[in-house]
Amino acid sequence: MTENTSESFNQLHWHDSKLRSLRILRNDDLDEVLLDVELRGMSEQELTPMTVVFEDAVFFFSDIDLQGKRECSDDISGAKCEANSDLMTKLQNERLKYSPGALAGYFHFSVYLIHPGGTVDVIASRFRLEKQG
Repeated sequence: MTENTSESFNQLHWHDSKLRSLRILRNDDLDEVLLDVELRGMSEQELTPMTVVFEDAVFFFSDIDLQGKRECSDDISGAKCEANSDLMTKLQNERLKYSPGALAGYFHFSVYLIHPGGTVDVIASRFRLEKQG
């Protein structure tokens, strides 16, 4: 399952896709982070409107320069998913030190906008894609 989640996310065509909006929703006692994107390579169209849903999200960090995002036409530089990352280690050691293994089964999803647009980081148990419209 770990390889499938990371591999599925990492194989998407992130470069030159567009981040249009983001939302955080509570769904049955769990939080979801939703990114509305226009994703490359999903259909015959150049860009396909999709929603990336990060399910069972436990941490969300964002550092977005809205002016920079606008100047770069909302373009995404890249994205990746990791089962283990420096951020997850830091969170486990600092915020979750009394709950060993609290992040077992979770992934670090990162979305990087074209500089100076910023980043979005989500720690969640899985993701899914939903076609918009």
